[in-house]
Amino acid sequence: MDRELRKLNRYLMIGWLAIVVVLTVTYFGEFLRGHRDLPYMTAFLSVTIIPAVLCFVYYLHDRNSAKLRYFAVAGYLLMYTFVLLNTNTVMTYGYIIPMLSLIVLYHSPRLVLVMGLVALAANIVCVVRFFIIGYVTSEDIKDVEIQLGMILFCFAFAYIASRIYSRIVKENKEYIESINDKQHQLERVTLQTITTIANIIDAKDEYTKGHSYRVAEYSSALARELGYSEERVSNVKYIGLLHDIGKIGIPDSILNKPGKLTDSEYALMRKHAEIGGNILSGNNMIDGLDEGARFHHERYDGRGYPLGLKGDEIPEMARIIGIADAYDAMTSNRVYRKRLTDEAVKAEMKRCSGTQFDSKLTEIFIKMIEDGKLDRLSPDTDTDAEVEKKGIAEQSAELLQSVIGFKNKTYDGDHDYLTGVFSKNAGERIITEALETKDGGLFIVNVTNIHGINEKKGIVAGDTIIKTVAEALHSEQELVVERYDGSGFLCFAGGLTERKAFEELMSRLCSDIKETLCEMSEYEDNHLCIGGALSVEVGRDFSMLLIAADKALFYMKQLKQDGYYLYSKSPKGRNRDLYGLDMEQIVSRIVNDDSESEAYGVDSPEFIRIYDLVKSVYEKNEQEMQLVLITVTPAADKSPTVADRDEAMEYLKSAVDVTLDASCVTFRFSSVQYMVILTGAEKDNAKDATERILSCFYKSYDRNNMVLSCNIEYLPPISSHQ
Repeated sequence: MDRELRKLNRYLMIGWLAIVVVLTVTYFGEFLRGHRDLPYMTAFLSVTIIPAVLCFVYYLHDRNSAKLRYFAVAGYLLMYTFVLLNTNTVMTYGYIIPMLSLIVLYHSPRLVLVMGLVALAANIVCVVRFFIIGYVTSEDIKDVEIQLGMILFCFAFAYIASRIYSRIVKENKEYIESINDKQHQLERVTLQTITTIANIIDAKDEYTKGHSYRVAEYSSALARELGYSEERVSNVKYIGLLHDIGKIGIPDSILNKPGKLTDSEYALMRKHAEIGGNILSGNNMIDGLDEGARFHHERYDGRGYPLGLKGDEIPEMARIIGIADAYDAMTSNRVYRKRLTDEAVKAEMKRCSGTQFDSKLTEIFIKMIEDGKLDRLSPDTDTDAEVEKKGIAEQSAELLQSVIGFKNKTYDGDHDYLTGVFSKNAGERIITEALETKDGGLFIVNVTNIHGINEKKGIVAGDTIIKTVAEALHSEQELVVERYDGSGFLCFAGGLTERKAFEELMSRLCSDIKETLCEMSEYEDNHLCIGGALSVEVGRDFSMLLIAADKALFYMKQLKQDGYYLYSKSPKGRNRDLYGLDMEQIVSRIVNDDSESEAYGVDSPEFIRIYDLVKSVYEKNEQEMQLVLITVTPAADKSPTVADRDEAMEYLKSAVDVTLDASCVTFRFSSVQYMVILTGAEKDNAKDATERILSCFYKSYDRNNMVLSCNIEYLPPISSHQ
């Protein structure tokens, strides 16, 4: 409102001074030509220039004064009356329109009405005077009527226009006030949102409760000491409240870990600065809102993170919050140490001045500690009443939504949202990188029939079991844990090369986890199965190692009991292809009734059932039989994942179903193989059927990471070798 009033006053003074200058120049010209005498010019200058100068001085003293309009109009009216009484009637018309133009700026109907009545009275007095002295006669009555009519006409329309304008302004003012009320309500919502977000952040880390509030208080105090305006001080406080917002994307298991973080965990913890900056970037509710979150761990010497900024490259807002953040860390009790004394804090800050901290800001902050200015701050004070002054409501909902959305996005990218362990993609990447430099053991932990628990007791019950298993696995310091699927986890123990040590690890985990699960009401009589493989036996190729562990897990599942199984080679020493069992051994077992246990590296009741099925078909048919074994294998120079393998198997199943008729016996023989049995058929029929299956598969499967390999064996009638 003050800005609008100042603008109107400026326009008023410019218009009035322009008229005074024009009139002064005009009358001086008449004076020089002898049309005006000196007394007249003196009187004219007195009533014209002096009021204008006085008003201009008053304007310079107070440019926002609402009284200036009345002084200006009174001065202009004085000039108008003088001219009206000392000149002919025609010249006075030129004064009315400029005067109305000026006073209408204030859309004040009362002012226009008073001015109109005064102008009309002055003109009537002037006309009466002219009649008395004979300057105007009855023949000039027409001019008099025109003059008075023009005055009435001009002021009447000015009055009407001013009334309309005044009503519009009043309605707009009421509307703006209602908007301001809504704005105020939204401000409270915004500030409550910011406070809620800060509470969420602090609640995630049980060792730093109240940290965001304290950093906000210390930061705003330092900003005020630097001479920031109150608006900027408030901005610093809000940015301080949200400086650790990136922790929303860090798993609780890492935030609340009482011991030392591993290298991978610390690398993940450092990401909270970048995550916070990304959450707040593009949000314009406060200038530099993302800077405090993104850069508060940058160091003045360039050794900080995430970007390694140096010196003044670091925004001052972030340098302020960085000092406040470090101060709160030093003056708060932590699980690993008690808070430092003020003397110790000052000594540490002086030591880090110019390296970790901006030396200028550090000097000021230390002076604040010495003066006790930080002692007066109450970090636990409810800040709602104070922060409600800030008008930043427009984007509160957007901010909260971005936090929720980014939290989901972050967990989907690197960590599982439910358990906090690595997601499948991130875990696979980390394990693959680890296998490039060292051997280790890979194992899969699976709780059977989670789907049944979800259906019977609800999804929450199933989730509780999964989270319990994840916590137990994550407690192993040097174990990389990923969420493998809905009911299982993939774990990598780097450096393990001995079977005995690896089996002891799996046995201990299986026992500990099972004991915990049995104490839970959500857990029923399911089974905890673990299957593992060692890279020293299988190789460091992640896909090969994973499939070996998967086979070991499959074996344990078929036993339908708790326990672990470590993949092994054939007892005969043959290094069997992990991508399936070969046809030679299948035929040998069927024809020779070879019942040697574990002849194929991993044997199980399920495999036995399949063998029995094939053998039963063979024994019941007096005809010859042909076996086709189709195996999904990796393409050359490719390292497909288990998911890629499973996808290829689905395409193979569709190709088999579409190509073959009901007279053929088909079934999934292993996790990567399909078996086709043809009885009483010509030898070329098996070859033709295989080619049709391959053709159908490659038409639909457009990836280049998996290929099919086929083996065909002919079995003569059983009577021929009995």
